Formats: sequence, C-alpha cells, structure tokens
Amino acid sequence: MHPEKNSVSACYRVACECWWSGRDMYENVYEDKFNDLFNGFVYLPHAAILYSPFEALPLWFGETLYRLVIVSMMAWAIWRITRLASGRPWNEYFFAASAITIGVGAGNAINGQYNLPMAASIILAACALIEKRWWWGAIWLVISIMLKPLALAPALLALALYPALWWRFPIVALVAFALPFVATAHGPAYAWGEYEMFWTKVVRAAQPLPRRFAEFSTVFWWFWLDLSDFQRQVCRVIAAIATLALGFAALRRRGPVKGGLILWALGASYIVVFNPRTEGLTYVVIAPAIALFGAIECFADRALKWRRCVGLALLAMGVLMIFVHELMPRSGAYAEVAQGSKDLLVRPIISMILYAWLAWLALFDARGPSLAPARELTPAARSFP
Repeated sequence: MHPEKNSVSACYRVACECWWSGRDMYENVYEDKFNDLFNGFVYLPHAAILYSPFEALPLWFGETLYRLVIVSMMAWAIWRITRLASGRPWNEYFFAASAITIGVGAGNAINGQYNLPMAASIILAACALIEKRWWWGAIWLVISIMLKPLALAPALLALALYPALWWRFPIVALVAFALPFVATAHGPAYAWGEYEMFWTKVVRAAQPLPRRFAEFSTVFWWFWLDLSDFQRQVCRVIAAIATLALGFAALRRRGPVKGGLILWALGASYIVVFNPRTEGLTYVVIAPAIALFGAIECFADRALKWRRCVGLALLAMGVLMIFVHELMPRSGAYAEVAQGSKDLLVRPIISMILYAWLAWLALFDARGPSLAPARELTPAARSFP
C-alpha cells in the first residue's frame, strides 16, 4: 500500500493534524496538496476528530487499520440490512449484495474514502429504524453526517417520516455539535472558528464548477437538454418533495419493514442522483440497494416471471456498475468531458432506473412477496443483539 499515492484519507490525516495543532483545516493551505478553495476537506470538524486514532499510529499501520475498519463496518451493515430483508434464519441476499458492493466500492477501500463508512452508517440507521431502535437510529444518522454532510438528505428524510426521531435526533445532534468544543486543546474559540470556516468552505464548494459530475443534469445534458443552474436547483427541490412523498407512501402502504427498506433506498438514490458533485466513488452508497432489491425480486418464492426479469436486470445493472469504466470511450467528445474514462452517465442512469422501480413499489405494488412481512420482527429476523 502506498498511502500518499492512492489515498483520499491523506486529506483526513492532514485535517486531523491541523485540528490537534490548532491550524485552520479549511482555508487554502498551499503546502498541503490535498486542500484548496473548492475541494479537499469539505467536511465537519468531526471528520478530522474521528480520524484521530488512525493518525496517531505509524502511517502504514494506521492507514491499513483504517481501511480494515471501514470495510468491516460496511460488511456488517450489509449483513444487517440483508438479514432484515430476508426475515429468515438464513440470509439468502447477503452474497449478491456484498459481491456487488465490493465491486462498486473497491475504489473507496483503496483510497480510504469516507463514502464507505457513511454508506454503512446510513444502512445501520435504516436497520435501527426498522427495528424501532430509535436512539440507535438517531445516533447512526448523526454519525453519517459527521462523516460526510451528504448524509444530511437521508437524515432529513428519516426525521420527517419517523416522529420518534423528532426529539431524539436533536438531542444526539446537540451532543455531536458540542464534541469539537471538548475535543480540542485550543479552546472553544478555535472550535467555533472551524465551524465558521466549514460553512464558508461548503458555500464555496456549492458553487457551480466548469466540469461535469456523475449526476442527473449530466445525463440530461448528454441527451441535449442543458439545464441552467436555477433549473437544476428547481429539479432538486422537486425531487426532494417527490422522495418525501414516496417515502411517506412506502411506510404507510408497505409497513415498517418493507417501507423502511424502500425509504433507505430512496434516500441513497437521492444522494447520488441529485448531489451536484457526485463522483464515481459515491455510488457505493446505492450499490447495496440495487443489489438487494434485485436479489429480492430474483429469488422471491412464487414470483411472477416479469418480476424475476426485473430482479435479474437490477443485478445485471449492479454488475455493470463494477465494470463500467472499462466500457467508457478513451477518446472523443465523451472522454474530453469526462476527463478520461470516468463514468458520468451509466451509473446515474442505473440509479434513476432504481428510483423509478422504488416509486412503483411504494405507490402501486401491493404484494412484495419476498420481503419480510409487515409484523413485529422475530428474534431470527433481528440482526442486532
């Protein structure tokens, strides 16, 4: 492993060093190649603090241990969500979900990107909410935001639809907000200043950049519909309202287990499709959902043939997400826009297809034969001791 060659975690390490030495983590530190005005450390101060146990270790050992931790966290999360979806003592969905997630998320493990633990935290929050473990749900949602602010979208979605979170989530969030004031040797003024710089950095990073990203507006642009910045924002607001309505319908019509799974997948879809700066590594957030819902339809008992075909198609699209970089053109108009062989089209289109399928499940499907029944979870179905 070469931490400085293939690593995003170097950004977290630099920020962690800045935090404990009292330096600013967010402004342009020219000697730190991992940070600039619009990129680099666009996270809450907690992201630097959480990296502290690994930064304190020798470089090679700390980087290796960090990757083992985030991969193990993702594996645990996939085991939990697939076991809840199965509702049986065995777990027939785990292999498909883990195989596709490993393939799509390998780059996150290699680079040490926080996308992996953020995605795992969102899954663990969904599991806790399905099991009506409200405090754990609130804790995992806050942890996901501490890792990456992107998780704010599914957190707000859950907060709007689960009344049990309405007072628990603010309490956990306030405790998390206080953490930087306690975990610093440089006084409350330094922690508050870093909060202010975080907001400044986020506002800068939210400004439109000249290059394209792997999100919905790039798909529209490729098919000759170039949206203005204002039109993109309108689309994101409409999509947020639609996602909230679909989540409400899913929980109301499908029950806590089926509806909770659909709600989790809707939140993951929104993150990757409507985040203005989605990149390829971010799609590890949605890979488990594509694989799980594909496996659910494919392996269902007494399923209709057309639904098995849908399941196979979703699994095939999950596999395609793994190898899509090998299929992208290395030259021509696309390569020029995509800065080489980056996938700016296929993964967003697949995610939009999954979103449409989730909408159908939430609004029209009345059976869902292979999901766990909408009942109190039995000990065999529970995935948390």
